[in-house]
Amino acid sequence: MITTLILLGILTVFIIGFVQVYNRHSRVVEKIDFAGEYRNKFIEFSKKYFQTYDRYSRAGNFDGEFYVWLTMNVNKIQSNLGTFGVMEYIAPFQTYRVSNYQIVINTIPKFRDGSIKEFDIHSVDDCLLRYIGYLEEYSKDTQKKLKNPIVWFREGFRELLSVPIFILSWFGIISNRTVNSIKNSLIYKVVSGLIALVTLVSGVVTIIVGYDQTIELVNKILRK
Repeated sequence: MITTLILLGILTVFIIGFVQVYNRHSRVVEKIDFAGEYRNKFIEFSKKYFQTYDRYSRAGNFDGEFYVWLTMNVNKIQSNLGTFGVMEYIAPFQTYRVSNYQIVINTIPKFRDGSIKEFDIHSVDDCLLRYIGYLEEYSKDTQKKLKNPIVWFREGFRELLSVPIFILSWFGIISNRTVNSIKNSLIYKVVSGLIALVTLVSGVVTIIVGYDQTIELVNKILRK
């Protein structure tokens, strides 16, 4: 009976861990697809605009459908970009300087008022390319973890270990920011990883040699 419960417990941790790893990989793939779609639409919109651009009237072929889509999704892509989407912006002729300038969200409206420059286009494209490149490298790592059962167990155990933290957050004792800070801390990751390893090894040993023999072995070790 005890062996069966141990097997079920270990299997449950593996399943929880696999779901966590799979969801993480899926989110990365979704972000890659969205960033790629945004870049493709932005490039196509920009090309149409500059094909007939007149520098005197400061106007070009304005595709309203593309503009609406890009504007409706600009907050999402800017949020996803994080540090990839900000820069220190120096205005033309160095008239002023803006720190932490959000590239995409500040570039899209420039098409409407005709103040868009090639520099703005290149800045948006570059930050999207850097972001997509980072995600593609990260997706390789998450893809490897999908094939590693040890990672499944570690992530599953870490998720179960964090249940008391989520309960404290649910009751308002600690904030969500504190929860994320704890879960992402190096100490938490190391400690939870070690506990997961010990738990897995002890569970396997118990299954192989039996519960009573395992307890006897542990008592002998502790008496030394």
